[in-house]
Amino acid sequence: MAEEKDNSFTIVEYMRDHSGYKCGYCKSKDTNFSHGMWSHQMSVNAYQDLIDRGWRRSGKYCYKPTMDKTCCPMYTIKCDAFNLKLSKSQKKVLKRMHRYLSNGGVKEEKAIGNENSKTAVGNEEYVRPKFESKQDLSSIALCKNDVDMAENVGFTAHDVHGSIKTSLGNEAKKNLSSSKEVIKSASQNLLVIKSQKGSAGPDLNRPPCRKAKDIRRERREAKLAKHAQEVMSRGECPMETKKIKPSSTEKTLEDFLNEPLPENPAHTLEPWKPHFGPQYGYGSFHHQYWLDGRLVAVGVLDILPHCLSSVYLYYDPEFSFLSLGTYASLRELALTRELQRRVSSLRWYYMGFYIHSCPKMRYKGKYTPSFLLCPETYVWVPIEDCVPKLEESKYSRLNEDLSATDEDGQVDLSKIPILHEQELIRYGMYHALNPDVDDEEEIKEYAVLVGMKSAYSMFLYRS
Repeated sequence: MAEEKDNSFTIVEYMRDHSGYKCGYCKSKDTNFSHGMWSHQMSVNAYQDLIDRGWRRSGKYCYKPTMDKTCCPMYTIKCDAFNLKLSKSQKKVLKRMHRYLSNGGVKEEKAIGNENSKTAVGNEEYVRPKFESKQDLSSIALCKNDVDMAENVGFTAHDVHGSIKTSLGNEAKKNLSSSKEVIKSASQNLLVIKSQKGSAGPDLNRPPCRKAKDIRRERREAKLAKHAQEVMSRGECPMETKKIKPSSTEKTLEDFLNEPLPENPAHTLEPWKPHFGPQYGYGSFHHQYWLDGRLVAVGVLDILPHCLSSVYLYYDPEFSFLSLGTYASLRELALTRELQRRVSSLRWYYMGFYIHSCPKMRYKGKYTPSFLLCPETYVWVPIEDCVPKLEESKYSRLNEDLSATDEDGQVDLSKIPILHEQELIRYGMYHALNPDVDDEEEIKEYAVLVGMKSAYSMFLYRS
């Protein structure tokens, strides 16, 4: 399926604040440094380009860690969902959930994976702006010729609560209320885990649940018996015929998630068939988890042209024994794989930031294969090649090619689109009309941080 295009555009306001923030990892009061800008409107392509340069959003505020200065450098991390390889601990989480759904029982085991980064009370990864924009440009009207200055396409961020509304093209723009209902309906029918009405656990009068390994053994024996019968029908001796070796194909993520439940399970998991995706446009969705009719977790996801970005997850700590943080990540990976079947370019799962200097955040590196973004050249490097460097220094240039440079950081400032008094002009003209405004250093800093592609396609608001 081809990527849907529309005429949405991006308006940002750069906030040049170089003071230190409180760090959510080492708990220092003023050692967390980052650059920020306010997103009045944002297209999906613009945000895709920004996160590929180390930016991240918290609602409508976008921020980029000052990697060589901040106390706990945050490296953008992504996982190749198409080639995902499950670890033993991740398989245990999936088996634990299956066991809970099957008979309601869970072995007394220590929760697997580090859930501290995704909790019911907040995500320490976020940087909160010290001030917000005093302007509201979310609904500004620009003429078609002005909008053509931008080369990006996608959706527009209007939501004052931080969620990005999905744009379904020109027709849907004329009926936003209709698209809201589509998104609401889709988000409410993603994943529902609920108990069978009146069930209080396994019924002792019913036959015991069959183990999955017993079912697999019976299937294997039936296959061998069928093969022996075919051999005998040809007049051959089964003992002299080479036995069929059981398939050694490793179970996929979908195999674990779709593992058959007993005939009468303690809990029922409705078929997980996401009815949203690029065919409804790109944007932000709420991924809900319902257990016994009770909402126990919600994940906020951004669906972008090349990835599914996990923005945030909060869950009920009463169910931490199910390792919902890890389970939700695996569900989101499965969703990425599902979307990739519809849009071939959408194959990456972005997990936010990887902080090697913070041990509790290293769990993200357990999703393989994963890659970290080099903070100097903005190329992706396999995480296994990065770890030795990060063991020596918490900040490191990850790209081993010493001759490589940030080619996208070479920006002609005069070409940057500026939105001034609701009119679009290039920065060269803006500077000529406002010679007393001394902001060239600030504009250069902005251009280097967002890169050439974004600098030429996004509209930079100047008061």
